[in-house]
Amino acid sequence: MTVDYSKCPWPWFGGKTHAAPVVWEALGDVDHYIEPFAGSLAVLLRRPHPANRAYKSETVNDADGLLINFWRSVQLDPEATAEAASWPVAEADLHARHLALLRWKAEQPLERMMADPHWHDARMAGWWAWGQSSWLGTGWCSGRGPWVIGEDGRITKQGGGRGVSRQVPTLSNNGEGVNHAGTRAWGVGDPFHPMTMPELRAWLKFLSARLRHVRILNGDWSRAVSRGVILTRGVRDGGVAGIFLDPPYSHAAQRSDGLYAVDDKEVANEVREVARERAKDPRTRIVIAGFEGEHDSLVQDGWKVAEWYRRGYDTGGRGRQQHRERLWISPHCLQPRRQLGFDMVSM
Repeated sequence: MTVDYSKCPWPWFGGKTHAAPVVWEALGDVDHYIEPFAGSLAVLLRRPHPANRAYKSETVNDADGLLINFWRSVQLDPEATAEAASWPVAEADLHARHLALLRWKAEQPLERMMADPHWHDARMAGWWAWGQSSWLGTGWCSGRGPWVIGEDGRITKQGGGRGVSRQVPTLSNNGEGVNHAGTRAWGVGDPFHPMTMPELRAWLKFLSARLRHVRILNGDWSRAVSRGVILTRGVRDGGVAGIFLDPPYSHAAQRSDGLYAVDDKEVANEVREVARERAKDPRTRIVIAGFEGEHDSLVQDGWKVAEWYRRGYDTGGRGRQQHRERLWISPHCLQPRRQLGFDMVSM
């Protein structure tokens, strides 16, 4: 078993790995690719075109400081990040690291990253990815649990919901993300491997190289889709911009609270209206992800709806709602090929 390096090294709720072929079929080989809700970077990492080309730009953004710290740490120090992320799955360590990450998060690391272009914490980045890969369900680092560190240094339960939940790690499979079975590699003539698994080192080094020229923003999504950002020189000189928008599912999607570290049930509505305006420019191709019905008002403006889900996709125990997933494709996108095997929904 080997590792697929072109994917995120942890499981991610709402990840669009399986939707990526549909997205790229609609966007094509754009001159500037923009992903304002980066998350796991599933669509960027599945781009079928060569990476790091001159005069081709890629810009991503996310408001989650823990997420941004991970991607910066991978860019700047993949070795140290891999060392911190490679650890046995242990319940006591899961809770101890969870509490440490919440304390670190309270120190406003995002503000420190904005103040210093080289500042990052590879240990916290690795711990965060390890925990995300070991945690059962959603809520990792949400700060909505009852367990905190007491004055005597022991974990204790109190009200207020500003700590962690105590639960067993995910045990229903043979490992996810940085704990994936494919990261295990025996030494020559030796049934053991170092604590930092060799395949994990190679994985994060690959991601570091892939992200070498990706511009990473950390803040409000709308800054990434301003006209000044979209219209790079390549686009102004006759090229095309492609935008993939994957906002938190809206209130209309009838989904649970607390699915995202930075959650907002109304932002999807704002995203839709901004996309409606930006899509009027023939130099701009846009794909929006959401649940069935969320953005159907776009159809009256010439958008198409694609149902990309296929039975048999593994949801990793993180919900069984993928049959509701849809993509809304703007009028200036390319015509998808039939052999992709997804359905254009009739409205």
